[in-house]
Amino acid sequence: MIRNSILIALSSIILFSCSKGDGVEHPEETTETVYTLPVVIHIVHTGQEVGTGYNLSNERIIGQIKTLNDDFRKKEGTLGYNIHPLGADTKIEFKLAEIDPNGDQTDGINRVNLNDIFIDTENDWFFDDLPYYGYWNKQDYINVWVFPFEPNTALGQSSVPKANLPGLIDANPDGTTGIMIATPHFGTSDLVGGSNLGRTFTHEMGHFLGLKHLWGKIENANCLDFDDYCEDTPPVSRRTENCDGLANLSCNGESVLTQNYMDYTDDACMNMFTKNQVTRMRYVLKNSNVRKSLITSSAINRN
Repeated sequence: MIRNSILIALSSIILFSCSKGDGVEHPEETTETVYTLPVVIHIVHTGQEVGTGYNLSNERIIGQIKTLNDDFRKKEGTLGYNIHPLGADTKIEFKLAEIDPNGDQTDGINRVNLNDIFIDTENDWFFDDLPYYGYWNKQDYINVWVFPFEPNTALGQSSVPKANLPGLIDANPDGTTGIMIATPHFGTSDLVGGSNLGRTFTHEMGHFLGLKHLWGKIENANCLDFDDYCEDTPPVSRRTENCDGLANLSCNGESVLTQNYMDYTDDACMNMFTKNQVTRMRYVLKNSNVRKSLITSSAINRN
């Protein structure tokens, strides 16, 4: 069974983890090169057969990776496409790992029965327990744990990269590195609510690559206190709970970018990373010690 402390710790998690007027200039970074990053999906289940319950089918996993790529590449004809003048193709793609840490072929899916795992320590942060359920070399793989929480108990969580950018300088590069997504919110489902189209993963991958929420770190603060370090996202002091940007104006009177993946709007509304957000993510990929090796990892076929 899942320990009570884990449930308590995550019962309040929804989604978590650029600058207005602080004088910080983001380094220029060309977006001509497409970066492809290897992903391993650790499916943590409670004993179900593959394709039932928490033990999600291969098809749903593959579908989630497609959604992630559609969103990051702003692919026309998908829900990840937009015509907003600030919207940009990140030219970052993701691929299920093809070679495991032992050098053997893999489909990039690692299935783990939670009941077979014994954790003999009690970490203050639930995220630090995740490597017990599988942890491939963080220099070569993006570790993603799909964890068996009840719907709407938790959505997701991500580690934050350390980089020479505002908001990332003090990040811890030595902690658990990866992304956790609650099973009900991984991929497309018929789940009731606004988090059923796989955008939780897109949001958390944004955090993994250095993005913050549109309102920065402190929610409901004075507008002067927020900071997401991206000049082209209108300044906001709080999350958006629905798809109506007109009902939630920014600090300067503009409509909020409710379609931005780093807000808290419903999955059906999300379809956009801004140009500055793209620049920030690509800078992290090129310069963060626990991200840049993913670009050249031999865990996928790059021919």
